[in-house]
Amino acid sequence: MNWLDIIGILIIVFIVIWSVILDVIAITDEEYSFVGGCSVVSLFLCALVVLIFFFVCDKSAGVTQGYITSVDKNFFGTTAIFIKTSESSQEEYCIEDDKIVDIANENIGKKVTVKYGKRVGLYSTGRCNQGPIESIKLAENE
Repeated sequence: MNWLDIIGILIIVFIVIWSVILDVIAITDEEYSFVGGCSVVSLFLCALVVLIFFFVCDKSAGVTQGYITSVDKNFFGTTAIFIKTSESSQEEYCIEDDKIVDIANENIGKKVTVKYGKRVGLYSTGRCNQGPIESIKLAENE
């Protein structure tokens, strides 16, 4: 959990507290229809915050081959790896496992085969927002 997760959770807590305060005010004023509407709106806002902060949907999984050009630490603790797949294109992948980061650092400039998985669900903002790399192996020279 990092500070961006905490901000998301605090926003949800603020929405819930504000909704309860508005519901109490509405009940004391005998405005019962407002209570239901306020609850629905607060549920919608909480769901929206959860989707914006924590939902990840990357269904692409597969294997790619190329030369590792760079391994960089990201702001929230994951590691980005850049792989040159052709003369003019370079792709970025994400690593969460420190062992795989070590393998990537050892193989900078070498031709590798990278296997990455899919990622769908609720994840911390300190995790990859795409399918993380599962394995890196040296490619057979052709």
